Amino acid sequence: MPGILMTSDLSGRSGKAFERARRLAAALGMDLEILHVVDDSLPSRIAKQAAQAAHEVLIRDAAGEGKVEVTFGHPWRRVVDRIHRGRFDLVVMGAHRDRGIVDLFRSSVLHRCVQMSDAPVLVVSDRPATPYRRILVGTGFARRDSDAARLASRLAQGAPVRLMHAYRVPFGGLGYRMDDTGDITKRERDELEEPMRFQMEQMRRRLSQESVEAESALVEGRTVAALINAVARDGIDLLAIGRHGAEGHVPMIMGRVASELLAYLPCDLLVHPGRFPRED
Repeated sequence: MPGILMTSDLSGRSGKAFERARRLAAALGMDLEILHVVDDSLPSRIAKQAAQAAHEVLIRDAAGEGKVEVTFGHPWRRVVDRIHRGRFDLVVMGAHRDRGIVDLFRSSVLHRCVQMSDAPVLVVSDRPATPYRRILVGTGFARRDSDAARLASRLAQGAPVRLMHAYRVPFGGLGYRMDDTGDITKRERDELEEPMRFQMEQMRRRLSQESVEAESALVEGRTVAALINAVARDGIDLLAIGRHGAEGHVPMIMGRVASELLAYLPCDLLVHPGRFPRED
């Protein structure tokens, strides 16, 4: 992988992201670039002063372990443009401050970058103390989910991954024989799960052929809730998903699962857009 782009807003959240980016770059032998964007809607004198101060801070903090770029423009547009021009293989960003219901109506810089980046985005929530060790991959059996699993395993230096697919019983259980707890018969559940297990095994075998060790699990329930519960129960430190609900080079709609996980962020989150074609 030729390089990592880490975006900084000079906050403590960005400090955590820089530490993870620095560690990944060193472990994987990758170049690291640190980008800070000064909003060009500020008065010119203030913007120039802010840029100079930001450059000094980032140069000091990077301590020679990354190239620093400070530029002017609309923050998320400038970041997305730099991702596209730089053809980075990974973008690292800090978790934004939780603004609750505001984020339902106005996308943050983080949300915009995740939904429009043509490179995988790693959102860092915790200050890293160790390399990633426990990886969970939420899958709907799409190719981008396999891409997320492969990259997550590489970021964790070959650690095994756990694949999870969450499903709901169709039509709220109508047409199924259910007991008082709402559970359907084993025969009906086996029939329902059989095609899912087949797809999961196919995915696991493809990953195995690329030296990615994986185990798999099917769970009944909402995808986001199932993933969050698994993160808490199993001490997951990296959750990886494909970016669903968005196609093309400039996707404008981010999938519900990615959006909800960004709002909650139970641990570090890797969102993979899939292998979009790139111009030579």
